[in-house]
Amino acid sequence: MTRAIWPRRRPARLCVGGLDLQGDGAHWVTLAGSALAADSVCCAEILTFPEGCVVQHQLVQPQVLGRWFKDWLNARDLHIDALYVAVSDAEVMRGTLRLPLDLQPDDVAFQMAAELQSPPATPAVCWDYCEDDTFSELPPDSEQPAQQRVYGWATTPQARVDAWKQFALAAGLRVSAVTPREEALALTQQSGLIAQLSAANAGLALQYDVALGLALGAWQSVRFNFLPHRVMKLQALRRRWGLRVAVGAFAGGLLAVGAAVWMSHMAASLRDETGDIAAAEQVLRQLRSAHQEAQTALADAQALGQWLHDQAWVQQHTLQWSRVLTTHSQGLWVSEVKQQEAHWRVTGEALSAVQAQRLAQQLKGLDIWAQAPELRHLELVAPASPTGMSVWHFRIEADLKVGV
Repeated sequence: MTRAIWPRRRPARLCVGGLDLQGDGAHWVTLAGSALAADSVCCAEILTFPEGCVVQHQLVQPQVLGRWFKDWLNARDLHIDALYVAVSDAEVMRGTLRLPLDLQPDDVAFQMAAELQSPPATPAVCWDYCEDDTFSELPPDSEQPAQQRVYGWATTPQARVDAWKQFALAAGLRVSAVTPREEALALTQQSGLIAQLSAANAGLALQYDVALGLALGAWQSVRFNFLPHRVMKLQALRRRWGLRVAVGAFAGGLLAVGAAVWMSHMAASLRDETGDIAAAEQVLRQLRSAHQEAQTALADAQALGQWLHDQAWVQQHTLQWSRVLTTHSQGLWVSEVKQQEAHWRVTGEALSAVQAQRLAQQLKGLDIWAQAPELRHLELVAPASPTGMSVWHFRIEADLKVGV
C-alpha cells in the first residue's frame, strides 16, 4: 500500500557523519554526496575525547561529550545533516523467529514486541527485526514449516541507546541510526556504495572502516536500527499529511474567493465595455463551474482530514489494547487479533483459566469500548502428545468506540 502521494524531497546534497567509539576516543568519518550516492570524504580522523567521557567503548558522560563535540564541529565549520553511531557487538543479542506468512506488518511488530520486550525485573532493551533472507530459499529436505516466514532480530540495552540520544541532543545533531558495529562493517563490503569515491578518498576512509560503514548508512539502510524508526517514519508521514491537508484547504478557500471576485469583475467589465448580456451569461456559467470545482476540491481536502482523524483514533485504540496484551505475555500466547469495523476479537492460549480471565478484566478497564470485552469462549484442551501440557483456549470479543 502506497502511503505517500507526494514523495518527500531529500536535500540536493547530504553531509553525514559516522562515529565509532574506540577506547577513550573514537573514529570519525564525514561523507558528502547527492541523494543517490556518496562522492567525497570531508573528514576521516581519530578523535581524542575529554578524560572520563568514554570508558571501555561506552558513553559515561554523554551530555558533556555532546557539548564538546558541538564545539569541535563548529571549529571546523562542519554542518552535519545526520549522525550514525554503533553499539558494541558484545552487547547485542541476535536470534530468529518464525511467524505465519500472512501476517500484516502491524501484527509482526506486535508479535516481536511480545517476544523481545524484557521482563519487568530485568534491564530494558531496545530491539529491531527484519526479514531474514538467508532462509528465503530452503532445500527440499528442510524442516522449515510451510506458510511461515523467518525474521531475524537483535536487542541491545536501552541505556546504550539513551546515552547516544543524550549525546546527539547536546551536540545539536539528529541521530538517524544506532546499529551493531557488525552491520556497519558489512556496508563497507558493498563496492557500489563507494564507487563514486576517488581511490585516495576511499583508501583514507577505509582506515576507519566501521565509521565509514556507519556514514554509508545514509545511502543504504542497515538491517537493525535500535531507534524506533518505524514509529518515527509514521509520525513524519502524519505531519506531512496534516500540512498538505491544511495547505489544500487554504488554497481551496483562496481559489473560491478569487473565483467570486473574478466573476464579479468580469461581469462588470462585460456590461461596461460591450453590453453583451449573452456573452456575460456565458462567462458567468464558466466561472460558476470553476467555483464548483474549487468547492469539490475543498470537500475532498476535508474528507481527507476526516480520514486522518479516524486513523489517529484507531491508532490510539491499538496502542492501548496492545499494551495490555504485551503486559500479559508471560504464560499466555495470542494467536490472532482481528478487528472488523468496530468489532474486535482476540484469541489465544493460556496456561490457566485465571490468566485468560485476568486479561479480559484488564481489557475492560480501558476507556475505548462501546461494549466491554467479554470472555466468550474458554475451553481446556488436552495435549496432543503424552509429554505436552493442557492449555486453555480462549476468545475475547468487544466493540470499539467509533471516532468522533
